[in-house]
Amino acid sequence: MDRPNMPTNPQSAVHSRSRAEAEYRNLRGVAFQDATAFLLAAGVRAELRPIDAAALAAAELWTGRRVGWPWHLMIPDWRRNYPKRFEVAIWRDGVLCALALGRPARKAPHLSLYYLERNPDPANPLRGQVTGAVLATLRAYAVVLGKAELRLMDPLPALIPRYCSAAFGFHLVTPAAEAPYCARSI
Repeated sequence: MDRPNMPTNPQSAVHSRSRAEAEYRNLRGVAFQDATAFLLAAGVRAELRPIDAAALAAAELWTGRRVGWPWHLMIPDWRRNYPKRFEVAIWRDGVLCALALGRPARKAPHLSLYYLERNPDPANPLRGQVTGAVLATLRAYAVVLGKAELRLMDPLPALIPRYCSAAFGFHLVTPAAEAPYCARSI
C-alpha cells in the first residue's frame, strides 16, 4: 500500500532531493547577487559564496575564536537535511571574513539565522562590516523566498544590544521556555 505524498521509489526520492537542492542553490545565487549589489552601493566590497571546502579549511585556521562552531561537521548535516538553508561564506581579497548558516521556517513567514562567526583576526578586511554584510545577504534570501521576517536565534547576550540598535533594527523576543531571539520585519 502506498502512503500519500511519499515517494514509492527510492530513486525518485533522491531525484526529488537533488532537484530541490539545485533549485535552492540557484535561489541562494540570486540572493548573493542582490546582496552584493546592495553592499557595493553601500561601499562594502565583498564576495558572497556558498560554504565550500576552501571556506571550511580557512575557518579551521582562525585563532582566538569567540564561539568556535564546528563548521566542518555542521555543513554536511545541514546540506543533507535542509535544502532551503541559508549559507554564506563572505570573502574579501582572498580572506575568509565570515561564515553564516540558517534556514527558513517551514510554514511561518520568517528566515532564521542560527550560526554566524566572523574571522577574529584584527586584520579581517571586513572588520566592523561583517554583521551588516551577513544581514544584507540574509534579507536578500528572505525576499527571494517570500519571507517577511528575519530572526537571529539564540544570540550571544553581549551582542543583543548591537542587534537591537537603530543600525540593525531588531527587537528582542523572549518566549517562555525557549531561547531568546532577535526579530525584524523586512
